[in-house]
Amino acid sequence: MADLDGKIIMGQNIKRLLKENNMTAVKLAGVVGVSTATISDWSNGKTYPRIEKLELMANFFGVTKSDLVENQVRTETSESAEEPTLMAAHWGIDLSGLPSDERQRVIDRAKSYIEGLITDYEDHHA
Repeated sequence: MADLDGKIIMGQNIKRLLKENNMTAVKLAGVVGVSTATISDWSNGKTYPRIEKLELMANFFGVTKSDLVENQVRTETSESAEEPTLMAAHWGIDLSGLPSDERQRVIDRAKSYIEGLITDYEDHHA
C-alpha cells in the first residue's frame, strides 16, 4: 500500500510541477527521454521512473528528488477543490458512488486524456 501511495504522491508532484512551469507532458518527455505514455503513467501513479530519470526531472524543474517523491503539502482553494465535481457534472457522470481513491483515479485519467488531446492539437496547429 505504501508503494501505491508513493506513486500517487510522486504523480501529483509531477502534475503540480508541470502546471507551475506551464509545461506539457510532451515537452517533459523530450527532456527526460521517454514517451508521453511513460510521463502519463508516472503522473497517474502507475509506475515509478528509474533513478536517472528522476534525477533528470529534479534537475530540470530545479527541485530536489525528495520534492518529487515526498508529499508536498499544498492548500487548495475552494475553486480547485470543486473542480472534479464540476468536471463530472459537465460530463454527466455520477462519481458519488465510487470510493474516493477510485473517483480520483477516474478524474486523473480524464484530465490526462484531455491534456493529451490539447497537447496533440497544439502540436499540430502551432
